[in-house]
Amino acid sequence: MEDKIHEEISQFLEAFETERGQGFDCQRLVQNAISNIVCSIIFGKRFEYSDPLFVQFLKAIGEVLAIIGAASVADMLPIVRFLPGDLFKFKKAKQNSDTIISLLIEPMIKEHLQNHDGDNVDDFIHAYIKEMRFRKEKEVETKLDLENLVMVIRDLFVGGTETTSTTIRWILVYLLSNPDVQEKCFQEIKEHIGQSRRPTMKDKTNLPYVEATIREALRLSDIIPTSLPHAVPHDVQFRGYTFPKGVQVIVMLDSVLQDPDVWGDPESFRPDRFLDDSGKIIKKEEFIPFSLGRRVCLGESMARMELFLFLTTMIQRFKFVPVDGQMPSLDGLIGITHSPRPFVMKAIQRI
Repeated sequence: MEDKIHEEISQFLEAFETERGQGFDCQRLVQNAISNIVCSIIFGKRFEYSDPLFVQFLKAIGEVLAIIGAASVADMLPIVRFLPGDLFKFKKAKQNSDTIISLLIEPMIKEHLQNHDGDNVDDFIHAYIKEMRFRKEKEVETKLDLENLVMVIRDLFVGGTETTSTTIRWILVYLLSNPDVQEKCFQEIKEHIGQSRRPTMKDKTNLPYVEATIREALRLSDIIPTSLPHAVPHDVQFRGYTFPKGVQVIVMLDSVLQDPDVWGDPESFRPDRFLDDSGKIIKKEEFIPFSLGRRVCLGESMARMELFLFLTTMIQRFKFVPVDGQMPSLDGLIGITHSPRPFVMKAIQRI
């Protein structure tokens, strides 16, 4: 996985260099890079950022994410699907979802089925096909079928692109607003890695301030204030209340990540709160941006790896500064995630 991320970072940095230190909005570029990592893992290949098929695919994903909040009303009140027009954007969401599937997912699955070699499994689809066929041969009851494969891939793209790309953009917002933090990160990277080689995951233990900065960005940006809905498997007694079997429960992550009793000044961007007096990382049980328990975000390990490798390499190579002194807004937009407002910046290459 780390090799795939490094491969994409190389292309990502080249795209940054083409901006030649001029002001630009990095949103589309970051989304392209993170989506390409998902492509590498699932399909075993990446796409050029200018590839028309990839551009159309990402546009469809973007439109789904932009309207999914309104469209979800149709899940809670199915009858609204049959109202005239498309007030809650359900039809539009369905259309884009079908585009995502027909444009790339189904053709890729078909190609993998034609070329499958059980002794040469190098991506998610081949691994899924191998396990699916194995269970069928053993006549084991399974939900691993092609219909579920399509849905799993779609969910991986929607869930695995927006969250990480949004977090990277929030980190850039905080670095632009806190140049002292950006400089401390650079000096730590320069001291322990230098500027001649690419950072790797082995460097993580030597970069506690960089890691603290990532954690503080995850806490403060609070990109998913509530976890996804879950249901209790049996009656549960909690603080005098009864949660009956099957009832939906939504954990308010925001109430923990922004709790003044835990963090003191939760509205401030202060990476030092995650470091002890000796400069080592403090593990706080209240730090739960990926939720907690058995249903913790399944992409947590991948997201943490992406954030560390992207951030360290970006700071190692570039200094990020605002355009004409215009700082990005610290007030985000609430949609499928809590995302930064559009902003422009300069990426000045470090010598």
